[in-house]
Amino acid sequence: MRNEGKPGPLWRRALRALRRPGVRNVVVAGLAGALLGTGLTAWGSGAFDREVKAAPCWGGLGDETLKGLFGDARFIVEEQRLMQGVRETALGTCRITERGEHGYEDQLTVRVHRLDGLRGMDAHAWPAEFLNPYMTPLGKDLPGMASTTRAWLALPARCVGGDAEDRDGPVVVDLSMGPANFDDDWALEGGDVRRTTMGRAVVETAATVLRSLGCSTTLPAPPATLGNTVEEERAVGEPLCGVKGLQLPASYAKKPPPGGWAPFGGHRRSGDDALIRVCDAGGGSMPRLRLTTVTHPGLVNVFTLSALRGGGRVVDAGGEGFGSVNAARAAYRAVCPSGAVIFLVEQSDNVQGHPYDLTAALLPGYVAAEAERIGCGPLRIRFGEED
Repeated sequence: MRNEGKPGPLWRRALRALRRPGVRNVVVAGLAGALLGTGLTAWGSGAFDREVKAAPCWGGLGDETLKGLFGDARFIVEEQRLMQGVRETALGTCRITERGEHGYEDQLTVRVHRLDGLRGMDAHAWPAEFLNPYMTPLGKDLPGMASTTRAWLALPARCVGGDAEDRDGPVVVDLSMGPANFDDDWALEGGDVRRTTMGRAVVETAATVLRSLGCSTTLPAPPATLGNTVEEERAVGEPLCGVKGLQLPASYAKKPPPGGWAPFGGHRRSGDDALIRVCDAGGGSMPRLRLTTVTHPGLVNVFTLSALRGGGRVVDAGGEGFGSVNAARAAYRAVCPSGAVIFLVEQSDNVQGHPYDLTAALLPGYVAAEAERIGCGPLRIRFGEED
């Protein structure tokens, strides 16, 4: 396991701010710029007839959590009222913006929204930001993940409606702070604390949202500590992403040129015993290969159209699953004893002149190994004709 790189210059000021001794956050009552939309309010101590002790984001974020996110900074809050509807795609938005000495700095955005499973509109951008290997699972009783800049939690379907067994994606509460995919900048200084704070923040907010929507479900407490995900070197001949038996095609085994680098010599992966297992291989901030297994029933639905209409057909002669494959993504949806599962292999760039051939080359082995790991095997898939 290797050490992480140092935080980039754009984040150093934010890191320093997080280390300042915290006092009770002061909310700036003035609101600059346009509000988020209908039903939005700005508030501070006593402003707009809100209760003095009310917390931001529908009462979800308490002083301790805000202190962990913003230190002693002053901030403003823009809050959209929560809506309720079985097919609503957006249920509410809250934004907290730090007001620094020279203007606005860090900003936390909290969204409550339903991920689209009917049209597959959330099958790419949202997973890239919130289902990546910097995200640490919150635990088996909390279907969500957290990193140093992102967190999400899926709400129980019985509380928010929809049909997780058919086509609906889950309603999620997600938090974002700063640019996406910059989580490695926090790794050396306060990363575990920051990650744990984001996890606590999303659970607190989700609990408040459930109460606001009239649901009596009680969420368990978030983990006391959320550790980092795993970054590892991969020796030649070792399986990709630690997946049993998964190897690159033979053409990738050629010796790299002098001064070159072995393809996919390292990877970062999240935990194995979680609703989502995700691994990036290829190194750097732009990994070329991502392998994902999703067992959460609602999240599986987000990728259904990718499995149905993503390219050439993928079938399993002995099962009820279906899938598709193209140069960028191969997706297979299987029916397992525990429910539906989705397996994804994605390639974002080619390697040393090789064609974009890894999605088709790796999907059969990935599905077979992961199905065995989660108790869904044996699964042996093959490629059919183009749809």
